[in-house]
Amino acid sequence: MLTFTFVTLVATIGQPGDLDTLLKKLDSSDREMRLAAIVGLAEHGPKAKSAVRELVATLKQNDEELRLNAAITLGKIGGDATIEVTKLLDGGDVDSRYYALSALGWIGPGAKSATAKILTITTDKDAGLRAKAAFALGRVGADPKVAIKPLLKLLTEENEAVRVSAGDALSRFKAVAVPGLIEALKDDAIDMRIEAARALGAIGAEAKDAVPALQHVARDANDKSADEAVRVLVKLGKPAVAAVAVLLEDPKSEARQRTLKSLEKAGAGASVLLANALASKHLDVRRDASRSLVVLNLREEAILPSLTQALRDPDVEVRRHVMQSLYRVAVGARGAVPNLIVNLKDANAEMRLLALSVLREIPGESEAVVRAVTPLLQDIDENVRRLAKEVLAFQGKP
Repeated sequence: MLTFTFVTLVATIGQPGDLDTLLKKLDSSDREMRLAAIVGLAEHGPKAKSAVRELVATLKQNDEELRLNAAITLGKIGGDATIEVTKLLDGGDVDSRYYALSALGWIGPGAKSATAKILTITTDKDAGLRAKAAFALGRVGADPKVAIKPLLKLLTEENEAVRVSAGDALSRFKAVAVPGLIEALKDDAIDMRIEAARALGAIGAEAKDAVPALQHVARDANDKSADEAVRVLVKLGKPAVAAVAVLLEDPKSEARQRTLKSLEKAGAGASVLLANALASKHLDVRRDASRSLVVLNLREEAILPSLTQALRDPDVEVRRHVMQSLYRVAVGARGAVPNLIVNLKDANAEMRLLALSVLREIPGESEAVVRAVTPLLQDIDENVRRLAKEVLAFQGKP
C-alpha cells in the first residue's frame, strides 16, 4: 500500500485529449496507454462520469500507479462516482479500500452519502485504513454529530499517522470541533495533547475558546505538548495576547523561555508581543525579547513605543539590543529622542555610541539633541567624539 500524500502523475500526453478516445484507451492492453488515458480523463472532470466503473475496477488492480491515478480521476469526476466507489468499502483487499477512501476524500462533499460506510472503517484493524478513513471524514462534509466523536477517539491511538490524520480531519470541522479538542488537551497522553493543539491551531481564530486550556498545557506540562500549545497560542494572535503575556510572567523560567522561543519562531507576526515583553518584570524575558527583536530584523513602527520605553531599562544588555532595533526604524523614532539622550550620559561608551548611531538616523533638527550631543565632542572615547561630530553635522551644526 502506498502511504504517501497526494502526488499526481504529470504524464507527457499533451492536451487532455478527446473524451471518447480516452474512454476507448481505458480498455487498452498497453499499460502506459491506459495510464495516460486515466490521467487525461481527470482533466475532463464530471464529463468523464461514464468511465467510473472502469476506474473503480482499476482500484482493485495490483498496480500502485494505476490505482493512485484512478483514485485521483474519480475525485475529479466528483459526486457521480460516489456510489460505485463506496461499494468497494464493503469488501475486497486492504489496498482497494485504501484507494477507495482516498477517492471519496478527493470527491469531497459530493461523497457525503458514504459517511456511514467510512465510519465503520475508523475501527478497522488496519492502521492505514483507519488513517485514510479519518482523511475521508474530514473532506466529505460528514455531519459533525456523527464524525467528531470517532475522530477524537482516533487521537488516542499509538499510530502517529492515524493521530495526524484525525487531527487534520477535526480541524476541518472548525468551531464545532473545538469543545472536543479542549477536552483532548486535558488527556494524560502527550501525543493526544499535541495533535489536539495542532488541530486548534489549524482552526485558527474560531478556536479562541480554547485559549485557557492551551495556556494551562503551556504552563503546567514539561513536554512537547507544552511547546505545541505555546506555538498555537502565538498563532492565534489577538485572542491569545493576554494568555501569552501571562506566560511571559510565569514564575517558572522554563515556561517563560518556551514562550519566548515560540515568539521568535513566529517572526514578524509576533513583533508586538515581543515588544510588549520588554516591559516584563523578569530580566531573562526582557533580555531575550530584545535580542529576538534584533535577530528578526523587525522594522514595524508599531513596536516603537515599547522600544522607546525600554531605553530606560536598568540593564545594559537590554538597552543595547533596543538601540540596535531602533536603528532600523529610526526614520519614525522621533518619540524616542528624549530616552536616547538619557543614554548619551551612560558610563558605558558602547551605549553612548549606540545612542548616537540612532540619533544620526532620525530626521529633523532638534535643539535638544544639539545640546545633549555637544559635550560629547570632548568625550574620552575617540569613537564617541567622531560620531558626536557626525550627529551635529546632521543637525546642521558642523
